Amino acid sequence: MSPKKAKSSPPVSKRAAPPAGRNKFLTLLAGIVVLCVGLYQAIGLRWVSDDAFITYRYVKNFVEGHGIVYNPGEYVEGYTHFLWLLILSVAKAIGLDPVDASMWLGIAAYTGILILFLIISRKEQKRNSHSEQNSFFIPLAALLLALNYDMAVWASGGLETALYTFLISLSFFTWFYTELETKKKLLTTGCILLLATLTRPDGALFILAAFGLLIVMGLKQKISFAITARSIGLLVLPVLAFGIPYLFWKYSYYGDIFPTTYYAKSADQNYFGQGFFYIWLFFRVYFSAGIALVILGTLAIVRKIRFHTSKDVSSADKFMTGGSPVIAASTAIVIYLVLNVARVGGDFMFARFMIPVLPLIYYLIESLVNRLALFPKFRFAVPIALICFVVLETGLREKVLFHFDQKSGQLAGNWDGPDGGETHGIADERWVYMRKRFLLNGVERGSLDVYCDIGKYYEPFFEGLPVTVAITGAQNMIAYYANFHTCINEYGLTDKFIAHMPITGRGRIGHEKMAPEEYLIKRGVQLQFFSVVQKLPEQRSWDMAAFEIPEYGIWQIAKVFVYDKPIMDELFRRFRAAGIRAMLPKYEMIMPLYLNTTMPSLPVEQVKEDYESFKRLYFNRYPDPAAQKRIEDYIAQKSKS
Repeated sequence: MSPKKAKSSPPVSKRAAPPAGRNKFLTLLAGIVVLCVGLYQAIGLRWVSDDAFITYRYVKNFVEGHGIVYNPGEYVEGYTHFLWLLILSVAKAIGLDPVDASMWLGIAAYTGILILFLIISRKEQKRNSHSEQNSFFIPLAALLLALNYDMAVWASGGLETALYTFLISLSFFTWFYTELETKKKLLTTGCILLLATLTRPDGALFILAAFGLLIVMGLKQKISFAITARSIGLLVLPVLAFGIPYLFWKYSYYGDIFPTTYYAKSADQNYFGQGFFYIWLFFRVYFSAGIALVILGTLAIVRKIRFHTSKDVSSADKFMTGGSPVIAASTAIVIYLVLNVARVGGDFMFARFMIPVLPLIYYLIESLVNRLALFPKFRFAVPIALICFVVLETGLREKVLFHFDQKSGQLAGNWDGPDGGETHGIADERWVYMRKRFLLNGVERGSLDVYCDIGKYYEPFFEGLPVTVAITGAQNMIAYYANFHTCINEYGLTDKFIAHMPITGRGRIGHEKMAPEEYLIKRGVQLQFFSVVQKLPEQRSWDMAAFEIPEYGIWQIAKVFVYDKPIMDELFRRFRAAGIRAMLPKYEMIMPLYLNTTMPSLPVEQVKEDYESFKRLYFNRYPDPAAQKRIEDYIAQKSKS
């Protein structure tokens, strides 16, 4: 009998493995490339959104001693990022411009995200590698993040997005990829999740996800109730210790635990149809991520891949450290997208609400690629294909969000049509403010630059005046730099009455409620600011005002709601002293002209309409019995005939 043949081992490549030192160098080089690509894109795309200027006004008032308020004396929580506001307040207090600080702090947080996922990729590669000589790797998740256009857009923007995403990523990293002792790890993770929740309230959903994972792991591995309770207690201790007192402070300071923006955006009502469309629109652009998750996830299920912690870890420690990072990331993504993004209807800004979980999405893709070991002979093929797709998706993004307008010969947003157009009102917010839509003195300028300059231009004219103004969208930057005494955001973001108004139908998120005229009159609004124009309309209403901005050769239109003679006189005096035109109605001069020249030629119905306007604008505050009697007599006489 011939001896039993030994099981043949796979052939060994004759090519020598590269030296370990060379692989370390290539690994370091890969990390540097990721950071350079990401920072080049993020710095080049840096910008500030109009909504961020609401926060800057809060910061200004807080640092100047008026409290955390939008208007002095009005306690309204018109922000959703308490921690971000505090950070910017510290920046302003030490002499930094909060606008610049918000951009660069956001980019710093974005850099932190890339570094975290570079480290995670390296740790995962070492965990799965059999030898140091085979340790060169592609940090797929970090590289995809660095190449993603919208990730770079929201690295700045002036809002809390990058910081919030960094804190979510840091909590994930701390839980699964640090060597902290178990109790310290849970406490530290709880502290980071608390900071995330203070940065944006929906951070509580990630606490909920961690809470649920610990319970499920405890039940699955038959861990005692005492260990389960102790583990959960360590995780939520920071929230209980600081979060509950914070909620009491919010209620005592603002009269509500929910921010005003929660009601202004009708987040208390489900809007799943729009929310799932928001998610779908993101994956329609970044289709490679969605397809990769579906295909790789299906293959993982078919191959029965198990995602768990090291076999050397005890069951109790596996439980107390959360088990599988892949399952944890998947759970967090689903809970966040369904209970937050889909439920509230997403956002009117494209991709912003997707950014916090985008690092976890790319982490899942990298983990699935590594664990499935697809096509070992072509182990770089799948990552390279994904990288190419992300680059191509930037071009696809333009086709999804824009169209070429034949009339203007320029790109136009697909959100400008009826009912929000093809994108249901979801806009590329950066493009809206950064595109060169103004041609001023032969130079093309974007809305951000022009509106900021207009606000700075207004500031000396309105300084010290107890004026109340109303602003619509895209004018928060004017309100910040002009430093109006009292400002009402007509969408209710900083006003409790408007925010709590009922809605008759759903539409564009954050733009469904509008201040009624009766409320603006009740608030004593002197001026309601409108658009910027290069030429004044030929026909002008009795309540129209306009301010010249001579540097740009443009005018800003406004409407007078409540005529305040001392304020109007002082504004007129200030503009005239500066040699600048300001068209401000002076009703004590308008009335004789109207009574003697205009009224006799008008139909009675028009006179009735004018009279109601004059009462609102002028007579209710400055009664003129003689003028009012002439109008009333005219109406009575014409009505009889």
